[in-house]
Amino acid sequence: MRMSSSLKGQVAIVTGANSGVGRSATEMLLQAGAHVTMVCRSRERGERALAELRAAGLRGVRNRGALGGRLNEPVAGDSGGAGVDLELADLSRQEDVRELAGRLASRLPAIDILVNNAGVTRPQCVHSPEGFELTFATNHLGHFLLTRLLREGLEAGRGRIVNVSSRGHRSGDLRRAELEDIARGQAWDGALQAYADSKLANVLFTLETVRRWGSRGITANAVHPGVLATEIWKKTSLGPRLLLLPFTWFMSSPDVGGRAVMNLVEDPSRDDVTGRYFHVLKEQGPSAQARDESLARELWERSVEWTRG
Repeated sequence: MRMSSSLKGQVAIVTGANSGVGRSATEMLLQAGAHVTMVCRSRERGERALAELRAAGLRGVRNRGALGGRLNEPVAGDSGGAGVDLELADLSRQEDVRELAGRLASRLPAIDILVNNAGVTRPQCVHSPEGFELTFATNHLGHFLLTRLLREGLEAGRGRIVNVSSRGHRSGDLRRAELEDIARGQAWDGALQAYADSKLANVLFTLETVRRWGSRGITANAVHPGVLATEIWKKTSLGPRLLLLPFTWFMSSPDVGGRAVMNLVEDPSRDDVTGRYFHVLKEQGPSAQARDESLARELWERSVEWTRG
């Protein structure tokens, strides 16, 4: 793979980095010279991805090796220059997120790029250890908590946040019931609705981040990475999966999503682009509900309560 140096010396964190958009974005960030921390839920899949990055021959990149010992044990090694680290954390578990943020903050005093990408969908209503619907807990609350805990590092660095959302956010409806009921799964209305609601929350979080933190030099954008052939479709319920099966032939490679992320972080001239929603490479207006400032404010304040923030 050809290495460029457009992001040489910059520090990036990518959640859900072992496959799909996260894996593609990780590879592209490494090619651009960044030091990347991959955040993965599964030790097995994370270590496999790290080994594959080594085998891909990313010259000039120091692969520091996978985590050893107990879950969430930090990676050893210096942090200078381009390279890749692996951290384990289940973003649906707030204790995991807090421990992850502590480890990251201790070795990364400045964070240039944070890609909140990890996402799940479940065919049934499943709950996190804290009692939240699992899709909402992972896709929104985990990233909300992680981002808030890393604020000081983002302020010290370039501070560019990319939240991987979906055009499915247009089907999300966080006004259809009390936010508490949606977050807790009391108003669960199927896997696709839960996913759409979480992706709507991603956009609302993005825009409220800019309103609250923009004066601190932190920027945030949301992106629909394209309809991609990624692992997430395997976790949908059987009915929707069968309906989607004929269309998988027309789904794009995850590299389309990786390029959509890089479009927002690689070019320094785009550092003043913030508070936007992109459909792959093209800026679009998000749904009307995603632009609801009172809803965004309420979601932020409730999310602080739900994450004991």
